[in-house]
Amino acid sequence: MTTIIDTLRNAHTTSSYLTLPAESFQSLYDTSYNFITSGAAARSLQPDNLYNVFELHFFLSIISGKDTEANTILTTLTDRFGQDSHRLGVLRSIYVEATDGPVKALEFLAARPDTELGTVKRKIVILKSTSQTSLYIGELLKLVDNFPSDAESWAELASAYLDAGLYAQSIFALHEVLLLVPLAYNINALVGETLLLYVSSLPAASSSSTLAIEEKLVEAVKFFLRSVELCEDYVRGWAGVLAATKRITEIQKPFSDASKYKRLYGVAKKTLTKIVDTKDASDQDLNAAKTVLKNY
Repeated sequence: MTTIIDTLRNAHTTSSYLTLPAESFQSLYDTSYNFITSGAAARSLQPDNLYNVFELHFFLSIISGKDTEANTILTTLTDRFGQDSHRLGVLRSIYVEATDGPVKALEFLAARPDTELGTVKRKIVILKSTSQTSLYIGELLKLVDNFPSDAESWAELASAYLDAGLYAQSIFALHEVLLLVPLAYNINALVGETLLLYVSSLPAASSSSTLAIEEKLVEAVKFFLRSVELCEDYVRGWAGVLAATKRITEIQKPFSDASKYKRLYGVAKKTLTKIVDTKDASDQDLNAAKTVLKNY
């Protein structure tokens, strides 16, 4: 019994069922089904763990296309925990989307309170999948307004702005992420990368735009350096240092200390070359480092 409970608990906690091969998925489904329908779950689990096991079986049923069984699970959970549960609201929206489509799911979610974090996030997921960009960003703005300390929501908003080519807004959202998780080296690098994209979108015809370009390149270098300060072998960070310093040294009559950025360029190139030579990174990072070294 303990082994079964541990297996189901682990599957729910890690969401490992999403990547299981067909045979293993079916085995997990059968284990879950037998555990629930035999009454063993209700007899042996406390309410929180019982909910999690039923929730797991709901997801397994939805993935398997067993809509009737998924609805039975929802009914059981509603009887035990009440229909006002925000977690149940999320599950019901998933069921409605699976059976009646995203429009009906959005109509269902619209009736739920905007103060339910899970409900709002579910609405955002559906809007993203239907490519309704303006509504998607609008709901994200409501989300961060209601839950300003949720770093994941700010990161999602930054990504949405980035996809829409709104680089300044994306950078602002990423700054909010860093206020909440200042040691996130990947976010620091992402700020730098977004600044580079912002620079590429600016015209280079006037002296004022050239000044703006260099200022943003210098800012990008700072964020890339912060990322490698936090994680010294971070390929994306060093790649960013290389690309940004190269751009700075190519600007005619730069106002900043060109020699400093030439030295940083040399350090970045040497570091990336060492990482490639020693194969001290994943294959994906090694390929990325090789590409950056070739281009810069």
